Amino acid sequence: MGIGMKVLIAEDDTASRIVLEKHLNNWGYEVFAAQNGNEAWEIIRHQQPEIALVDWIMPGMDGLELCRRIRSEQNSGYTYIIFLTSKIENEDIIAALDAGADDYLCKPFDKNVLKSRMAVGARTINYEEQMRIAKEKAEEAQAKLERLNLQLEITYKKLMETAHIAGMAEVAANVLHNVGNALNSINVSAAIVTEKITNSEIANLAKLAELLGKHSADLAEFLTNDPQGKHILTYLTEVSSHLSQQQAETIEKLRSLMKNVEQVKDIVKMQQLYTGIGKQQDSVSLNELIENAIEINNAGLERQNIEVIREYDDIGNILVDKQRTLQILVNLIDNAEYALSKSDKEPKLLKIRTAKNGGTKVRIEVADNGIGINPADLGVIFEDGYTTKQAGHGFGLHSSLLAAKDMQATLTAESLGLNQGATFILELPLRKTEGSPPHQYPGVRENL
Repeated sequence: MGIGMKVLIAEDDTASRIVLEKHLNNWGYEVFAAQNGNEAWEIIRHQQPEIALVDWIMPGMDGLELCRRIRSEQNSGYTYIIFLTSKIENEDIIAALDAGADDYLCKPFDKNVLKSRMAVGARTINYEEQMRIAKEKAEEAQAKLERLNLQLEITYKKLMETAHIAGMAEVAANVLHNVGNALNSINVSAAIVTEKITNSEIANLAKLAELLGKHSADLAEFLTNDPQGKHILTYLTEVSSHLSQQQAETIEKLRSLMKNVEQVKDIVKMQQLYTGIGKQQDSVSLNELIENAIEINNAGLERQNIEVIREYDDIGNILVDKQRTLQILVNLIDNAEYALSKSDKEPKLLKIRTAKNGGTKVRIEVADNGIGINPADLGVIFEDGYTTKQAGHGFGLHSSLLAAKDMQATLTAESLGLNQGATFILELPLRKTEGSPPHQYPGVRENL
């Protein structure tokens, strides 16, 4: 039950201390014993136990003073404190809890009650540790995001200066648009992580510990027969499951956030080399590249409850400019997400299909059932500055078209009209390379 968890026993009565040590060792705890408050404090300082069983009356520093000192001077970690005493008056219980105790156990104590109280303390410590790790990761991600924003501001200023000198203002605009897509996903992921940590169950666990402390004298009766008490074990099981799921979701969002940070770095690097790279060729799995683009937009897709349907042909690895192709796909998926967000249709569907077009080209279709495109606009949607978004700048599709042309590819759009959805088609030159066998992605129907 308590495998590897450190426990301090601060008890001046030798017989009681030996009995406690025996029980705790049998339950798998690593036990440190002290016979007075001063010895207990030294163990706290050097061993940093997760749980402390503290006798109220001890030579030198008593239990209340030790408890106050732990709470005021402990710098790292958290020690769950259970008072051991024969005092049973309400004012004594209040004094112990006010001094910083988490629980209260009256002497003589029942072995099974002690075991249950130790289990509550162990779960609380584990929850605290999980949330501490999640909070550190969120703070680290936020700090990286702030540094990235500063770097982007500096990069923007340098790009604008270069653009004005070299007549390349469009390059700077494309960088900002492409970076904006990735930053939007970064901000959404960071907001989700913050929300999950803010809405944690830790506060309720502290209240539960206080409630159990008030019923220390009759805990078995309280947990068995009290209308409120007999639901506690079920609640703890549910909270444990909830926090485990919350931890997994938080880690997933942080990984997505860091992947988007790498995407921003790649965009900036690509544009810094824009005038000198010629025709960049990378051997990539086209299906994996599409999956990367989906993941970059994943936060927005999930927020809009958009179902992604994949229909991938077995194309394998091809030679292509990886970063430019990825940025085109990110822009097309982002546009589809916007079209679906403005539509009342349910379900909201985004279909991405790959297929060979003859023996010389590969075709990628990004189709949605969103608001569609006015037929009169089909001829101008790729022009610089054209946009239907309220806060848009018209750089996305225009820069995607330029990138496609530079790769000797084509980018076109089709739509039957307003509220009829739209399909964007990217056709790339098919230059095959030897690669690994195709990977099966979630929800993929292979067209063989």
